[in-house]
Amino acid sequence: MSLLEEPRATWEKRFQARHYSYRDFYSASVTVTPQTYVFGTAARAVSKWNWPHAGDYIGAAQTYAREIKVFCTEDTYIIITSVNPLYLTLLNQGYTAQQIAGGAAPQGVVPQYVTEVPMIIRAGEQITFFPTYAVSITWYRVSIDGEIYIWVEGNAEGGE
Repeated sequence: MSLLEEPRATWEKRFQARHYSYRDFYSASVTVTPQTYVFGTAARAVSKWNWPHAGDYIGAAQTYAREIKVFCTEDTYIIITSVNPLYLTLLNQGYTAQQIAGGAAPQGVVPQYVTEVPMIIRAGEQITFFPTYAVSITWYRVSIDGEIYIWVEGNAEGGE
């Protein structure tokens, strides 16, 4: 970070330039049974600093997938789950998770997660998503079993 820049400006430059410091990869079978992968699980096995988790060090709880690339060998439905931006805003304003879940915040009860509608990825296609606060991905087959390959990158302030 330049001494002449605000920390937020530096983060925005990295985000816009798609420079992410944490990487993850996962592959699995696609069957009729929905399966979920929580981002960071495979990256954690490579290095404890590769995808921080809450409690590791300051800022680790703010690590989310920022770029998700998915390739499927057969038609597959995927669902991306993200942290609700309003939920994070309320936490930053000093509300506790219990207060938010109990409706004590001005907006009432705010869900912690936002789940997207199922999206189909056609066989042989590679699709890239750019969520802001993604935490997991769920998938299941359309017609026949196949394989799914997931590449993930993200940032955590304080872990750069």
